[in-house]
Formats: sequence, structure tokens, C-alpha cells
Amino acid sequence: MGGFVWHELTTPDPDGTVAFYGRLLGWEAQPFPGSDPPYRVMMAGGAGVAGICAAKAPQPPGWIGYIHVEDVEVASIRIEASGGRFDAPAEDMEGIGRMRLSRDPDGSAFVLMTPAPRGEMPRPAEGTPGAPIWDELYASDVERAFAFYAGFAGWTRDSAMDMSDMGIYQMFAAGGPAIGGIMRRPEQMPPGWLVYFTTASVTASIALAQELGATHLFGPQEVPGEMWIAQFLDPQGHMFGLVGPHG
Repeated sequence: MGGFVWHELTTPDPDGTVAFYGRLLGWEAQPFPGSDPPYRVMMAGGAGVAGICAAKAPQPPGWIGYIHVEDVEVASIRIEASGGRFDAPAEDMEGIGRMRLSRDPDGSAFVLMTPAPRGEMPRPAEGTPGAPIWDELYASDVERAFAFYAGFAGWTRDSAMDMSDMGIYQMFAAGGPAIGGIMRRPEQMPPGWLVYFTTASVTASIALAQELGATHLFGPQEVPGEMWIAQFLDPQGHMFGLVGPHG
């Protein structure tokens, strides 16, 4: 509990977006039965790793993460008491679970989710290209942000890095290895979440992403674990990151 169980991209051009990520990350799209508007489940290594659909109010366009909680209502009470808010009432999706579109005190969007009882969802093998691997929060106050999410999702502190003028990068865990980090947002960036996907080569992916119409924002930058990161805007202007070997 407390980890990210799903990532979803809402966009004004779902067909173009599906084609872009399919080429870049090797995803295969499968339609979700009965969805209206159409919802595509993106597959990597034989498992669903993300969803893409048309932009839908009140959810903001762009990538959003679903955080697993034991009880959406209990989590909602804690969120509201800690300065968060909600863009919509909680809703049930048959066979999927109960969800609520939420925002932290900075306005960063996420979805609370209590999955419906069912067998363990298949997950791609570790290191599978295209699998989400890291979630990063740009916050106005790192300590306040960590306390907020720990208060309802049970996150614990992992290691922290001193990034000099950029402050402390606080990594967090949800019952296992670190799953993400929180840092003070740069002045030019709004608060928000950034999801990173695995790639077999950051260098090759930078070239391919640009060829496919993405804007290269940052990287390659080495990070702990002998891995490298890069950040982009996809052709529709949605920010995402990649993690993998340099070459």
C-alpha cells in the first residue's frame, strides 16, 4: 500500500500520443472494453503499465499517478486536514476500484485509488523498457510535501541527497525500496509530479524522441545506480522522463 499502482495520460490528441509513446517506448496499445471515450491500456513486457485517453474535465491534461490507499474516504479526511483538496467526488469503477481526483497543498494532482479485490495484477519484469520506474515531485516545501503524503499514504523516508543550491532531494519508500523523490521546484517550473519510464538507452531515446517531435528539456544526467536520466515534453506538451543506461 502507498505506492503508485497506475499512471495515466489525458491528452487532446490520444491517437497521436499513442503512436508517439509506442514508437519511443515500444508500448502496444490495447483498448479497454466498453470505455467511452476510448481508453487505451499501454502494454510493456506483457503487462499493462499505463493508460492513455482523451482529455477529460476536471482532470488536468498530462501524466497523473494513482496512489494506492486502503480506504479512499479515510485518506480523503487526512488529505483535507493537511491542506489538500479534491477536484471531484470519489467514484467506483466496477472491477477496477474506487478513485478520487485529488491535489496536494501546492496544487499538484494525483488520484487516490483503492483497487477492487482481484488477483495480483501482472507486472513487467524489472528493467523492462517502457515500465514506470520513478515518480518525482516538484514542491514549494520538501518537508511539508513529504509530511503530507506520508500522512495518508504511509510513505517513509529513504536516503536524501544535498543538491547544493537546489536543496535536499528526499527519496521516499512505500514498504520496500525507494519509489520516488521530492525536491524543491525550480523557479521556472510549476509544482507537479513527473513520471520516469525505463529505457534501454537514454542516448538513443533522446535522439528518437526528438525525431518523433518531442522537446528535449534536460539530460543526460547521471544519477545514483550508474543510470542516466533525461526529461522531455512530448509532441502534445506533456512532460515525462526516462531512466536507463547512457549508451
